[in-house]
Amino acid sequence: MPHWSLTLLPSLLIATAAIGEPSLITFKNMSDEAGLTDMGVNSTGPTFADYDNDGDLDIYVPAEALAEGINNRLWENDGTGIFKNVANLRGVENKRSISRGASWGDYDNDGDQDLAVSNIPGGLDPRGNYVPTSVYKNMFVETGTANFIDVTRPAGFMRAGNEEDARIGGIGNTGAGLAWGDYDNDGDLDLFWKCADAHVENALFKNNGDGTFSDVTLESGVGIQGKVLEANSQGAPNWTDVNNDGWVDLLITNEGATNILLLNNKNGSFTDITTSRRGPNGFAFLNPGNANGACVGDIDNDGDFDFYLPNADQANRLILSELSDTGDVKFNDITLSSGTGDAGGARGCAMADFDNDGLLDIYVNNGGLSNVLINDVIISMPSFVQFYIAWEPAANKLYRNNGDHTFTDITVGSGAEGFGIGSGVGAADINEDGFPDLFVTNRTYYSDGERVNIPQQNHLLINGGNDNAWIKVALRGSVSNSNGYGAKVKITSGEVSQAREHTSAHGYNSTNDPILMFGLGQQESVDRIEVVWPSGITQILTDIAARQTIQVVEPAI
Repeated sequence: MPHWSLTLLPSLLIATAAIGEPSLITFKNMSDEAGLTDMGVNSTGPTFADYDNDGDLDIYVPAEALAEGINNRLWENDGTGIFKNVANLRGVENKRSISRGASWGDYDNDGDQDLAVSNIPGGLDPRGNYVPTSVYKNMFVETGTANFIDVTRPAGFMRAGNEEDARIGGIGNTGAGLAWGDYDNDGDLDLFWKCADAHVENALFKNNGDGTFSDVTLESGVGIQGKVLEANSQGAPNWTDVNNDGWVDLLITNEGATNILLLNNKNGSFTDITTSRRGPNGFAFLNPGNANGACVGDIDNDGDFDFYLPNADQANRLILSELSDTGDVKFNDITLSSGTGDAGGARGCAMADFDNDGLLDIYVNNGGLSNVLINDVIISMPSFVQFYIAWEPAANKLYRNNGDHTFTDITVGSGAEGFGIGSGVGAADINEDGFPDLFVTNRTYYSDGERVNIPQQNHLLINGGNDNAWIKVALRGSVSNSNGYGAKVKITSGEVSQAREHTSAHGYNSTNDPILMFGLGQQESVDRIEVVWPSGITQILTDIAARQTIQVVEPAI
């Protein structure tokens, strides 16, 4: 167990709270104590996994390596809450790369976590080639040591017929995010890659089950070229089951264009329902903001999944699913009435029940408005590439869920202000006390290897907690993919039911804790846990004591 403790002043003592009742949420920055103070790293989003199977969470942080020594970080947890960067030792430093996101997934179902890293052109390997988007296989099961090998080329993680990909051994265009998901429910993980180049298509790679992938972008119908003016697909892709049919659908967010919602046809193909005149439809996603991925969760405990979109240049959007009310796929934008429409230049977001009252709260990592032309601060930026960046730090936002489709901004005094030029953010129980903590990443800009702005750092914010109960559910697939991505977990405690969906990425190229977390308020037991696996297998557990982690293993057929 980690050794830290968080002592609150008497004036901040937290009152007992039943499910749904307001309670204080406080955080303390523990970056120094954890060894995570890392100044000047141009980070994207944090990704959590127990990569070495030792029972505690490690953190992988991609970085845009535009200066010497700024490579991707793999922060290994020593079991006491102290972290050490072992990226170079383990083979995932992705040296000289300019990384824009990562996603953990056991693509070969051998019981350890593999890693995909999205890169953009500019970082050159020793041979002078761009460092492509890369896939790393974890060798823990094979060797007993959690080192990684680059399998990008032998795995065939290259676009069909693309000569440049074949030359450099991977995707060479501007990666903007990626995420694992089993779109065809065959029990292994596929990978969707998003591109920030306006006229270059995103790509879907099907896992062939033998350690290789095939580009199925065309036949699956997931392409968005021609559907938007410029396909600048930023942030993580969102694999999520919007119609509750057991097959993950796909939300693709874009900057400066509409977002695209694709419904899984259950035959290897998808249908764009964004502008459908009849249900199912995704009209609410047509807002042409600078969206950086989305956070997905059941904010009103009605059993379907809602969306929060962080927008860099306008108000963020909170979009409510009406599936449980209407039986059809349709959505309602409740941004204005909910009070969550901050316009602080959001990049990342995280949904978690920070006070364990049984309701999902929202955290937003702000970067300030994008009002500085990148060409004016980075000398080497070619003239044909022009876009605006955030230059001034901004305060983040913490929204507490009131249980009535409204939220209260409780940022001031919470310790979660996280002032910086924000990028990604993830929620995870780092110190294993049952409460979600936060890891917040920030930007530092470099021009020709020299820093050109105030150095930013990443922040580990430890939750102060309260006396509310909790339960955590860890999933292990057997017939389904071993991560259990796509599984849905519903718990019932007293009169309250909550649902979670297990996914590999959210928001601005970030992840949450791979163990699903539920707050229980004053309920000290759970009446029922229902797990619905992508395979269709359903498991039910009853009468479970609170304040523990339950391991659920899918039965083999």
